[in-house]
Parts: sequence; structure tokens; C-alpha cells
Amino acid sequence: MSESQTYNFSVNIKLNTENEALFTYFQDGQQVSGGGTVNERNSLGIYTLDDATVDAGFQFTGAKFANLEGDCEQDFSFKVTNNGQTIEIADSDENSGTACMIFIVECNGTSYESADPQVENEKEN
Repeated sequence: MSESQTYNFSVNIKLNTENEALFTYFQDGQQVSGGGTVNERNSLGIYTLDDATVDAGFQFTGAKFANLEGDCEQDFSFKVTNNGQTIEIADSDENSGTACMIFIVECNGTSYESADPQVENEKEN
């Protein structure tokens, strides 16, 4: 069984005309969903705000998780680092299922939540 995979994402956040935060995720310069399927135990997703987002005043303040299918919500934990520019999402992949993962950011005293990148936990074959 493989363990300890690390996935790095760059995150861009912009406010739309309704003052809603729009999150865009990139991996190796390509736009991605920000979620995906995990089948490695103890994986780590590292989400780092891009320079334009930091310059706009955004910072990570937390994350929350909810079960969509199965019971894997308790597999996830987070740690905010780098003065709010980075959030690390740890996934033990102990339980199968699909969870929604919502990032919480703050900008100029206002809190915003992301639409949920979904993470599916599967047991490794």
C-alpha cells in the first residue's frame, strides 16, 4: 500500500459582481477541480494562494468537511500555515466515501467559503 503522497495546488480567488468568492485551482500550471480521488494512506494536499490573491488581501482561515457518500469526513484535518497563504489538508484515507471540502478565507474582514472540491476516498487495490 502506498503512503504519504503530496499534491500541490495553486489557488486563485476573485470576487464576482455579487461579491462572491470564485476559487480556481491549478496543478502544474493546468486548471483542475481542486478535489479528486485519493487511494493512498496519509496523503497531503497543499493549497497555496497565488500572488494576485495574496495581493488582493485574501488568506486562508480554515476548512470544513462533510460526508456526501459513505463516512470519510473524519479522515480529514487541516493546518493553516505561511501567514494564511497556505492550507494543508491531511487525508488518512481510513474510510471509503466522498466528502465535500470547503475552504474558508478572509479578505478585508469578510469571510468567504469556497464551492466544495469533492474528494473521493478509495481503498488501494
